[in-house]
Amino acid sequence: QADAIVLFARTGKPEEGARGVTALLVELNQPGVSRTRFDDVGSKIIGRGSVFFDDVRVPVANRLGAEGKGFTQVMQGFDFSRILIALQCVAAAQASIDETWAYVKERHTFGAPLAQYQGVSFPIVEFETLIAACRQLCYHGLALRDAGQPHTAEAAMVKWMGPKTAFDAIHQCILTFGHYGWSMDLPHQQRLRDVMGLEIGDGTAQIMKLIVARERVGRAAVQYAKENK
Repeated sequence: QADAIVLFARTGKPEEGARGVTALLVELNQPGVSRTRFDDVGSKIIGRGSVFFDDVRVPVANRLGAEGKGFTQVMQGFDFSRILIALQCVAAAQASIDETWAYVKERHTFGAPLAQYQGVSFPIVEFETLIAACRQLCYHGLALRDAGQPHTAEAAMVKWMGPKTAFDAIHQCILTFGHYGWSMDLPHQQRLRDVMGLEIGDGTAQIMKLIVARERVGRAAVQYAKENK
């Protein structure tokens, strides 16, 4: 549904690698542009899809930033967007946790509320603790960004930790609700599907861990760098 997109395209020679990528603003209502939409399992509000170009020309006035600096621009953007993705996951998990606390306080079995049973309450406590820790690491990364300090490692940490922890937390909430939790009547199933997709976007957990290792020990942590010296 967008009128335009930011396209990162190769404008230099292939041998220039990342230095040959430029950011361009491309209007989508011009001849030669077509697109399709993906029917995603979750996060449907994002509206992902594919865009195809057939002999489309972009004026130089639509260039964003300097030529050949597009890769740097998108990498810098990742340090911000990865933290925001983690916060999305944290928010989804916290909503399910809050609703689960209310449920176990109200729901009674054998004459006592579910919250009285440690087998029920302890897992919720553990996940709320992990979610709180992830939230604070997100805030720390944003504080570093505001201060103009490096935060690539922190962004990568929360990007792998946030979706995984949120998924596990929401899964536990579903189990706590029992058969009622495993229904479309409650929002937990939607949140579970949403955070699954957020684990993929802007880099998988494996890539995030590779980035953190690279930030700590340098290129020695990157296997392909050693193989292509």
